[in-house]
Amino acid sequence: MFAPPLAATFLERLGSVPVLYWLLWIGSFALSISLLVVLRTGWAQSRPLQKCAVLSLLVHAMLACLAMTVHVVVGEGGGGSGGAPIRVRILGESDDSSTTANVLTEVAAAPALLEPPAEEAQSAPKADVAQEVAEPVDAPPLFEPPPIETKTSIAETMAATDPLQEPEAPIETTAKPEPAATASTADVTSEQPTATSTDPPQVPTAIAATPVTAASPSAAPGSSAYSMRGAPGRLGLIEWQGGNAQTEAAVVAALGWLAKSQSTDGRWDANRFGAGQELKILGHDRGGAGRNADTGISALAILAFLGAGHSHEQGDYQDTVRRGLEFLIRSQAADGSLFGDSTLYAQMYCHSMATFALAEAHAMTGDSRLQPAVTKAIAYSLRAQHTTTGGWRYRPNEIGDTSQLGWQMMALASAKRAGLEIPSHTWTRVGRFLDSIRRGQHGGLASYRPDGSPTTSMTAEALYCRLLLAEMGGEGSDELASSEATRQLLATLPNRQRVNLYYWYYATLALHHRSLAGDANAAAWRAWNDAITSVLLESQLTTGPDAGSWNTNTMWGGYGGRVYTTAMATMCLEVYYRYAPQTPPERWTANPEATGVQPR
Repeated sequence: MFAPPLAATFLERLGSVPVLYWLLWIGSFALSISLLVVLRTGWAQSRPLQKCAVLSLLVHAMLACLAMTVHVVVGEGGGGSGGAPIRVRILGESDDSSTTANVLTEVAAAPALLEPPAEEAQSAPKADVAQEVAEPVDAPPLFEPPPIETKTSIAETMAATDPLQEPEAPIETTAKPEPAATASTADVTSEQPTATSTDPPQVPTAIAATPVTAASPSAAPGSSAYSMRGAPGRLGLIEWQGGNAQTEAAVVAALGWLAKSQSTDGRWDANRFGAGQELKILGHDRGGAGRNADTGISALAILAFLGAGHSHEQGDYQDTVRRGLEFLIRSQAADGSLFGDSTLYAQMYCHSMATFALAEAHAMTGDSRLQPAVTKAIAYSLRAQHTTTGGWRYRPNEIGDTSQLGWQMMALASAKRAGLEIPSHTWTRVGRFLDSIRRGQHGGLASYRPDGSPTTSMTAEALYCRLLLAEMGGEGSDELASSEATRQLLATLPNRQRVNLYYWYYATLALHHRSLAGDANAAAWRAWNDAITSVLLESQLTTGPDAGSWNTNTMWGGYGGRVYTTAMATMCLEVYYRYAPQTPPERWTANPEATGVQPR
């Protein structure tokens, strides 16, 4: 039985119903009764008519109840600019206007990625909701609040984040002759770099004038892997590996160009520096992959700084790296993805590269404020892995390709070094995918996809992935397979007629890694190192506004732009100290007294 006030309200509502509505309902009710009577005769014993009658009864009963109990809209519509916001009210609780929910208020109340301090939130006056939505208050910088400890695990994050969005299709990578770029070099070099909000530090002109503080061995769980990046006497360390003062000077010049090319909001603008040119390499139209790929391109720039020992906590470019990391975190979606505004083919590349940069900064410094973003990003990657074949593609749980595998593996390895727990079955699946692309007499060559033919680029990437997998506790590559891969790489040494920085990057990592495992691989490394340093030192620009950078007239350079080519070339020249081996050779000690080289 209704309570007296509610009953009165109900009767009042009935009295306010227009007469036309009553006539319609009575007519509908009479029609429904007629249909029921017809159903009892032998004339219309058919299933369709029976359904019609039942449906008619239900629909009209629902409409009557809805009309008598709910007011849908109060006030004017707010679809256009200046219109009042739409409010929703349910009868039976309170008719007071203070209980009306403002839809825009609920949207604006969603928690921001970086919330302001509690005192500011309490003292701030309540502003107009529409104005708050149109002009959001800038969030405080990432590295100003105190460190935030978090216990969230990868598994918990995977369960809590939104379902995966679907990126698009693939970039095929093989070592074939490179077509000429469609844009002239003059068009690219004529661009002026974007000014930054804080002037970058003065770029030193001499190696001895670039002090870099060594990271503390206890700074992060995986900091030992990065211990050589800021080691005293680093020049002496690299000389026996094939580096010299010229390669270090090239790194210094490249980082100087990257620093002055950073935008005020912390990103490196891919489009501004020539990304997104559709060159139809290997005959595929990729829709200008690289256009708006700011998260991926910015991540590569950050990795170049990290590789030389510059983080947001140490080195000459702390502010540059900090603002870059903040841009990546601001770009992260609720589901953990980091591909930002990139299009089609570049999306999963951007995600894995950005995850790689954040995870490496976290592992290198041990800064716990980076952990939430890294945890969400890694959870996204784990959900995207194909559960059976073990690879990554451009859509979640799609049979993978080797090109994607390398970036995902480096992101996962960096996260593990930072102390995040990566499920063991992730590495098992990676090994399964690597087995599916093995080619050659001893399985040392590799294809782009499980059903493809071997290529030199994919052989280099697969070799490094197997070496990295062994370091992470998975099954590595046997010596016969590794030697077969090495011979293939040495048959395609770097040269200026066919510049493929993507291939060179993975081959450099793989061959250097193998050279540190024993003297048997030293000759292969010397041959590769002599070739790549010669090409990179000769092709780096030394004059003009783009001095320190590399041009985009390379294979894939039109897609990635000048920041891409510069970052990739820089990381190749940082290989001597970028990752310390698990078991360092006896000479892996940059002792100034022993080498005669003063600390940097």
